Amino acid sequence: MENHIESTIPKPFVFVLMPFDPKFDDIYKFGIKGAANEVGAYAESLDEQIFTEGMLDRIFNQISKADVIVADMTGRNPNVFYEVGYAHALGKIVLLLTQKTEDIPFDLKHRQHTVYGGSIDTLKSDLVTKLQWAIGESRRRSRPGVTERFSIRILGTIIPRAEVADEIPEIGGITHSENFALPLHVRNDSSETTSEISHVYLFCRDDVGLMPCEYKSVSSFSSWTTVALVGGASPAESPQMVEPRPLVSFTANPLDAPDGLTKQIRLPITFPSLPPGAVEESEIELMFTGEASEVNSTYRIRLHSTTQYHDFPFTMRIKYESKSETNKSKRQKKSRSTGAKKKKGNKK
Repeated sequence: MENHIESTIPKPFVFVLMPFDPKFDDIYKFGIKGAANEVGAYAESLDEQIFTEGMLDRIFNQISKADVIVADMTGRNPNVFYEVGYAHALGKIVLLLTQKTEDIPFDLKHRQHTVYGGSIDTLKSDLVTKLQWAIGESRRRSRPGVTERFSIRILGTIIPRAEVADEIPEIGGITHSENFALPLHVRNDSSETTSEISHVYLFCRDDVGLMPCEYKSVSSFSSWTTVALVGGASPAESPQMVEPRPLVSFTANPLDAPDGLTKQIRLPITFPSLPPGAVEESEIELMFTGEASEVNSTYRIRLHSTTQYHDFPFTMRIKYESKSETNKSKRQKKSRSTGAKKKKGNKK
C-alpha cells in the first residue's frame, strides 16, 4: 500500500541570476524552473517578485536567503557577474550556466558550469542532477555543528555511511520462508552521547519485490526461519509470524531520492540515546510480495536523530527457496557426484 503525502516542509529556494532579456524567457521558465520543480524546489528571479526596497538591496536579500544560486553567464552581463561575486563572498553554492564556454570569466573557469548551447532540454537534464547535489550540500552545511557518527551492521555486514562509502556493500543469502527478519545493529561511533533515533526509514525502488512488513498476530506455536548467508556465515533466525503484510509506503521527496530510490517506508524501530561506543539491536521484518521470489536491488536506511539524518545504502541479493526445492537440489548434486565416482571407478 502506498500513500502520496505532500510535505509541509518549505521547499528549497533557488534564486536565479540572469540578464533581463525576453530571449531568456523560455530558458528560465522551462529549463531552470522546470528543473527546480522536478527536484522539489522552487525557483524565482527578481522580475517575478514584488518588493518596496531598492533593486540592489532586494537582490542582496534574496541571495542571502537562497539555498542555491543559479546564474546564467551568457552574454557576460556585468550585473550578473557582480551578483555572482556577492553570492560567492557569502559562501553560497552557485551553479553557473552559459550557452558558450567563452562567456565564463577566466577566474571562474575552474568552477563547474553547464554549457547548454541554447538547448533547453540539455539545460534541464544537466541542472536536475546538479540541483539535487547542491540542495543536499546546502542542507549539510546548514546543520548544527553536531559531530554525530553512527555505523550500522545488517546480518553481520558493515554498511558504511553514504558519504564515505567507496562501494555499496551487498547482503546475500537464501531464505526458506517468504517472510523473515534481518538483524540490525546501530553503534555510536562519536565521542559524545547521541540523541534518540526517533525515525528509521527504508528507501527502495517502486517495483521491488521485497518489502518491509508487519504482522497481524503471533502464532502460539512459532516455527523458525533462517537466512543462509553467502560465504558460509552463521544464519540469522527470527520467529515466523501469522499474516504478514507490507508496511504503508509513500513517495519520497525528489530531494531525498537522488539515487532513484523513490519509495519510502517508515520502519517501526527506534533507538534510545547512545553513549560513546554503545550498540543497540533491532530487526527489519521483510516479505516477498506478489510473484517475487528473488531480489537483487539497492536499498537505503535512514536514521533520524533530533539534529541530523544519516543514510546507509546497501544491496540485497536474497532468494526464496522452499525446503523441498533445497532438498531436491541437494539430491540432484549428490546423484551427479555419485555418477561421477562410478564413471571414475569403471575406468580403473
